[in-house]
Amino acid sequence: MCPCVLFDFWRTLIEPPEDLTVFYRHRVSRILEKEGIGDPKFVDASTRVYMRLLSTINRIRRTRLVEVPAEYEISLFLNSVGIEVDRVRDEHLEAYASSMLELTRLKRSVREVLSQLREEGFKLAIVSNTPYHDMVVGKMRRDGILGFFDVVVTSHRVGVRKPKEEIFGYALEVLGGKVDDAVMVGDTPYQDILGAKKVGMRAVWVYRSVDEEPSTADGVIRGIEELPRLIDEIFSRGA
Repeated sequence: MCPCVLFDFWRTLIEPPEDLTVFYRHRVSRILEKEGIGDPKFVDASTRVYMRLLSTINRIRRTRLVEVPAEYEISLFLNSVGIEVDRVRDEHLEAYASSMLELTRLKRSVREVLSQLREEGFKLAIVSNTPYHDMVVGKMRRDGILGFFDVVVTSHRVGVRKPKEEIFGYALEVLGGKVDDAVMVGDTPYQDILGAKKVGMRAVWVYRSVDEEPSTADGVIRGIEELPRLIDEIFSRGA
């Protein structure tokens, strides 16, 4: 059985802008452009509406651990600012994804680390909480890392969010891996570390100063460049 490394995406492999309001205003602006609206005051007011709406939707995502897809989010937003649409179009979804594609950056050393892990024989997967699968795939393709991965698993496709056991189990099933041969790498103690440990996987926490170090993590890294050495150590312990 091949050893597997599963990665979170947001803030593990990519870094968003420090001010997320910029990120979300960009999204709102691009969606409204598709409806022929570009007035800055309307965009600003609509961004405030969107932020309130997103807070409510994210609360549902966190408490119920189900995904609210981008299609529904966009439809609800447009209706909330007085724009009726018969359906959410592909161009709306492209606009929704544009902030991730254009305003996030791949973290330093990610390509080198992924290449090294592949050379060492690891199967790789993304396991991401996201309301739009193609947004993650598009960002990976744009940054030149999609080819390193055997599978991209998202809550948009599976329907449930980390730390639900099903999303980890699905990723391992597609990879053909076992929990004993898998390590999850992520920055969120609850979603990534707890979720992985619940299914019996080992887990590496990507340090963030805003969170307390999870006591159940099998290792901690401050930069992705530290990962290959730690992965070797973790698998050596289980040998």
